[in-house]
Amino acid sequence: MRHLRCAKSFLVLCLASAGLASAQITITNVSNAGSRLPASSTSSGIAQGALFVVAARGIGPADIQQASFPLPTTDGLAGVTIQVSVGGATLDAIMVYVAPDEVAAILPSLTPIGTGTIKVTSNGVSATAPIKVVAAAFGIFTQLQGHVGTAVAFNVSADDGSAAPNSNAQSAQPGQDVLINGTGLGAITSDETQSGVIDVPASAIKVYVGIKPATVVSAGRGVCCDGLDPAYRIPQGIAAWDVIRFTIPDGVAGCFIPVVVQIGNSVSNLATISVVAGGGDCAPAVSTLPPELTLRLAGQTGVSIGTLGFGRSDGVAEGAQGRISMSKGDTGRAGFSRINNVPASLFAADYFYSENVCQINGFPGPNGGAVVNGMEAPIVPLTSVPLDAGPTISVIGPSGTRTITRQTVGTSVVYMAPEFGNATPGNYYDPGHYTVTGTGGKDVGAFSTSFDVPMAPFVWTNMPSVTAPIDRSKDLMITWTGGIPGTQVTIEGGTLVNGVAAGFLCAAPVSAGQITVPSYVLLNVSPNPAPAMGGQLTLLNAKVTTFTASGLDIGSVRNSGTHTLQGLRFQ
Repeated sequence: MRHLRCAKSFLVLCLASAGLASAQITITNVSNAGSRLPASSTSSGIAQGALFVVAARGIGPADIQQASFPLPTTDGLAGVTIQVSVGGATLDAIMVYVAPDEVAAILPSLTPIGTGTIKVTSNGVSATAPIKVVAAAFGIFTQLQGHVGTAVAFNVSADDGSAAPNSNAQSAQPGQDVLINGTGLGAITSDETQSGVIDVPASAIKVYVGIKPATVVSAGRGVCCDGLDPAYRIPQGIAAWDVIRFTIPDGVAGCFIPVVVQIGNSVSNLATISVVAGGGDCAPAVSTLPPELTLRLAGQTGVSIGTLGFGRSDGVAEGAQGRISMSKGDTGRAGFSRINNVPASLFAADYFYSENVCQINGFPGPNGGAVVNGMEAPIVPLTSVPLDAGPTISVIGPSGTRTITRQTVGTSVVYMAPEFGNATPGNYYDPGHYTVTGTGGKDVGAFSTSFDVPMAPFVWTNMPSVTAPIDRSKDLMITWTGGIPGTQVTIEGGTLVNGVAAGFLCAAPVSAGQITVPSYVLLNVSPNPAPAMGGQLTLLNAKVTTFTASGLDIGSVRNSGTHTLQGLRFQ
């Protein structure tokens, strides 16, 4: 076996060579410093004049180092330089900060538009990665850099024009101006090695608060406000720092309302602001379960859950070779299980979604995003054990009695039934009162509960044709009639392309009769080719109530109406 041997006279050279061999740079992503969208995103691309970050392993010093502006030259920072080569031109990027996990630099406004290469060099070791340069693509700075979450936003006082950080404790109110900060509005002509420039790029921008367009007051390079965390990696006022001032529209309220900037078909990241009528403090969503139950579950680990689901659904699907299939049915099912490995308080809330708001890939949820104390919240696999609630559950209504039976499906124990209809599928749940009775078993005691089907059925009145592609660049209006009074309607959609799922959910009160899914939401869905089995839209109206039974911590009854289109093409 050979061994690496170093003669004494060559020891220094040998160690140096070993050090260079181990100091490899591995670039994992090149993205806008605000949006952090990966190259696979439909809105990826680095705008001329924008601040971008290169995430990499084996780069940067142990502690972050920021450049001092104005810069006398475009020399590197802490031994790190970045060159950008596009369209036959090679330019030095203007270094802004260097950290152990990433480096950030300004892409010179003179960089040609197109695809090219960046070259990162750290203490003599280099690595390259592709880059796509565009005219404009905005990213919103968030308070936890590199994460989804709260926007770096400031409320503008109507009295004196001062600005204070937007937060749940200091919410904006409809009609008030807000400043959001980010990068990517487009090229400027000023010297980008200087700070404090105030150029106004030529980009035509749209700002949405929830699903509602906001009035844009101003947008351009600049310096925002006092109150930014001193530890923030990005120095405020660099020549890539953009400030957008807009007015909060009426009809949106909540502690985690998404704000989005759209330029053409390029959509920023979602970041959230707090909006409350009258401003001031915003209280996050709370449990709609009985207070005594929420209090009892707060200190408990593990939870026993029973769920009853009843409803009418219809669907249209396009399959292979363009075959169209239609379905309609009234169904009932139930499930009973004990989940042992998580705090029971996680299950103690049944939220309404924020109205006139859309979630994209689950963000933002009723209580914000997937960040807890600065860290991404872990996904905890649930371990559950089925509970025996007896052999049958009976449903009694105006059209007679139906029975749900306990069945074993694979390794799961479920309570389900065949189609509840009479001679025609989908005609059991006529308007009226329904009583549900469980016989009880060794784990769950006997119970009785009820629900009501309203007089006006829930109908999707402008359901698109399943064969007509959905244009992602245009707003999509959804309208309906009927439904359960005092509830919500949600529209969910998405695609599954090459194993990657992208989806959205928007909510509105059932009384509104309509909701508009903005183009910025649809543009976050990947276009899918035909046959598009991964494309779907589902319109849902539901009401959830609770019931009690011995052996259960939480019992819920869900009554719903559902319309589904499958096989849609999003283009």
